Amino acid sequence: MLFESLDKIKRNAIFSSILLMALGIVILLCPMVYVPTMILGGGYVLLITAIVMMLEFFFGKKMLMSYLKFIGALLIAFIGLAVLVYREDMMKTLAWLFGFLLILDGLRTLLHSFTFARRSKRKGWWVLTILSLCLMVAGVILFLNPWFGDPDALLKVIGGTVLVSAIVSGLRLIWTWPLRNQKEEKENVG
Repeated sequence: MLFESLDKIKRNAIFSSILLMALGIVILLCPMVYVPTMILGGGYVLLITAIVMMLEFFFGKKMLMSYLKFIGALLIAFIGLAVLVYREDMMKTLAWLFGFLLILDGLRTLLHSFTFARRSKRKGWWVLTILSLCLMVAGVILFLNPWFGDPDALLKVIGGTVLVSAIVSGLRLIWTWPLRNQKEEKENVG
């Protein structure tokens, strides 16, 4: 049971690290001229994702998790529509959205540091706890940021924090994977 949960966490951590790394690099390297196009593309991606999730709900098995995913799809569709309709005011919304995502990622990392990293018996598991608190602080700073007046600086800060979040996701993967104990393996064999 524990290894199945850890395997899911491993897949999610690898996938989220790759996505966050790519997103951070795109945000950092994107010139300000292309930001409106990037925002418009992001809105369409959110809508398409929501439609695919809703179709999976309508044509799949109906379980509790399916209903929760459907509610998530409705939320994603609402956010996608808001991005498309209010794209002129999106810089402040992007800061709030990424701030919220950093706080959630920090909370998830904090939970994993206490439930899995501490049990993995790796040295320095507490570093993951400190990194998760740093992610949450970065999210709060994005909420209250002084960069709203300068969109270019705001994008650089968002891109940098997303890259840091990707690195923390990779470290979470390393620290949450348990070490095999030599004594336990001998007891299981014998």
